[in-house]
Amino acid sequence: MKYFFSIFCLTICCFNLFGQAGRYAPSAVKLGIDPGTLGYMIFSEKREFFEVEADIDIDRFFIVANYGLSSFKLTEETYIYENDGSYLRLGADINFMQKDPNLNIAFFGLRYATSSFTDKLDYDTKALIQSEIGWPSTRETTSNSNAKANWYEMVSGLKIRVVKQLYMGFTVRFKFILNVKQTVDLRPYYIPGFGKNINTSAFGFNYYVSYRLPFRKKIIYTDENKNVIKEKKKKKEK
Repeated sequence: MKYFFSIFCLTICCFNLFGQAGRYAPSAVKLGIDPGTLGYMIFSEKREFFEVEADIDIDRFFIVANYGLSSFKLTEETYIYENDGSYLRLGADINFMQKDPNLNIAFFGLRYATSSFTDKLDYDTKALIQSEIGWPSTRETTSNSNAKANWYEMVSGLKIRVVKQLYMGFTVRFKFILNVKQTVDLRPYYIPGFGKNINTSAFGFNYYVSYRLPFRKKIIYTDENKNVIKEKKKKKEK
């Protein structure tokens, strides 16, 4: 978590140093949370998670990061599967509503994601034996103590300004698994941030409530603004 915030703050400083008055200097940072975590905590017996999001506003582009904590438990008559871990996503979005004076956002973007987790399977060996013989029922456990996974995501969504600097919106994710590492006897059934490890791709959805913290007033580069800038340049050249 500390590395996430260190990289985020360093990025802001670099952009401010190299372009304080320019078009591509950051104009704001947006901090958000997925309120769906509360619903899972109340209604779900399998999954719990907590996720935060931050992005840096740079003209029509956004540098985006997500950090989340996750737990998953599947309890059946013959086995219990448990999974706990964290995940981090880093990437960038392009805004297709950059001329909107209300600063609403419709975006497409890419992410690189990584996850670290532990998981454990506690199962009844008798359930694995297809036989009429009265085998004794014994419990066995297998686990991964330091598993890792990484994947890519294509994302799209909306963020709408509700009032002042408060935004609400959603992100749809199409995920492509790359690899899962440091697993021995147990193939992880669930990967934090990715979901069920059944196929090499998966869909995801997040809903965010965010607050925008402006550094400066954002200039909306409409056609009218561009003409004014061109006229100013011409006068300076004369």
